[in-house]
Amino acid sequence: MQHTWSEIESALGAIAKVSGGFTLAHRGIITLRDGTRIFVKIGVDDSTKAWAAKEVETYRFLARSGYPFIPSLLAYNKDKTSFAIELLAHDDGWDWQDAWTDGRLAATLQAMDDLAAVEVTGANRALFSTPSLSEENDGWRALAESPKLQQLLRAKLQAAGQVDLAGSLNIAAEAQRSAQFDFAADVLVHNDVRADNCAWNSSLHTAKLVDWSWTQLGDRRIDLAAMLAHVHKTGFNVLPGYASRLDAGALHWIAGFWFKRAITRLRPGAAPHLRDLQLASGLVALELAAQV
Repeated sequence: MQHTWSEIESALGAIAKVSGGFTLAHRGIITLRDGTRIFVKIGVDDSTKAWAAKEVETYRFLARSGYPFIPSLLAYNKDKTSFAIELLAHDDGWDWQDAWTDGRLAATLQAMDDLAAVEVTGANRALFSTPSLSEENDGWRALAESPKLQQLLRAKLQAAGQVDLAGSLNIAAEAQRSAQFDFAADVLVHNDVRADNCAWNSSLHTAKLVDWSWTQLGDRRIDLAAMLAHVHKTGFNVLPGYASRLDAGALHWIAGFWFKRAITRLRPGAAPHLRDLQLASGLVALELAAQV
């Protein structure tokens, strides 16, 4: 059944907010008059409004391209700063938890592989040509150029119990290594695939991806490295079964990105534990880089 934004907007007063997310955007579930439950995201400041508009256009493009690993885009407001999508609910068999199996991981990798195979041509390239991640985001280089940032990182590592690493990390050498990574911008990537952005349905044996604000023409080695590092961090050992999917240079690069983020001031409204999660992700990526 088709729904209009005015119909959705009239139900926003009874929105049931959901946990998760790392921005100020309002996220929640509403129930329409016909009983349909849907998920709504509402941009509330310049950043979240811009990200919402990017998501709307991405959903529209992927739907036109026949990409099956997304929920349906149901409606959006005039300036595309708020939108509604199909609800992938636990009651309907969708799992958002950090619990990985070979089946779930295989389905998620298929979704990422098919995304990379989507052809982006003509005017559509403009939507994905502004990078969320590029060589300009090389965290190792930023750390090497700033003694203050190095001090902050070492202190954060020590506080996290990584005393040996804090003392032994040769940031100048790490920056030289990251500079050798040839960052590509040739295929469509999600850039933020983790459990709470990836619903798994064991009955349907499929996964669906959400949160498309970081999508770009980018480097799928980075996309895969980040996703598999997230999975490994949950306790699911991605080695040796998925080692062939990992690139040591990409893992090393994303570790530096996360380390730099881990000592960056949070945006207003961001989750307080975000920086600790990014530090933990960087540690896992660095560990995997040494093993593949």
